[in-house]
Amino acid sequence: MAETPTLAQTIDKLFKTIKRPDGREHSMEAVAKACTAWLRERDQGKSFSKEYMRQLRSGAANNPTKNHLEALAAFFDVAPAIFLDSESSRQIQADLELVAAVRDTGVQAVALRALSLSPANRAQILEIMRTMQAKQAGDIGNDASAAESRQSST
Repeated sequence: MAETPTLAQTIDKLFKTIKRPDGREHSMEAVAKACTAWLRERDQGKSFSKEYMRQLRSGAANNPTKNHLEALAAFFDVAPAIFLDSESSRQIQADLELVAAVRDTGVQAVALRALSLSPANRAQILEIMRTMQAKQAGDIGNDASAAESRQSST
């Protein structure tokens, strides 16, 4: 089973995965302002500074209030459960991985073309991809072994 990410790792992943419409990361200042507004709309009255956001993302601060986590979740449009050590958190993390992969234009092109194929043809394409991945993994291992051999012979 994969190790549960830290709060800082989860927040960092949100920044890197859930981006602005122009493809750039949200600034810490923009997230802090939006979180402060979210808290005030709910009469939570708590502030959320750019510095505090930086501390949460870097791991320097690691004990935010429930309200702060809810505000962050609302900003990134994810369930607050992402911040917990739970099955829900693991599923949300997996969904974020998928979002990141689908943003890759090459992945999008493959997926869109696959839609027009029959289920049998999609299965064949998946098998070809698995074979290519295994070959690539073997090539990477062989490259590292060859480099070690060259280094030890010098």
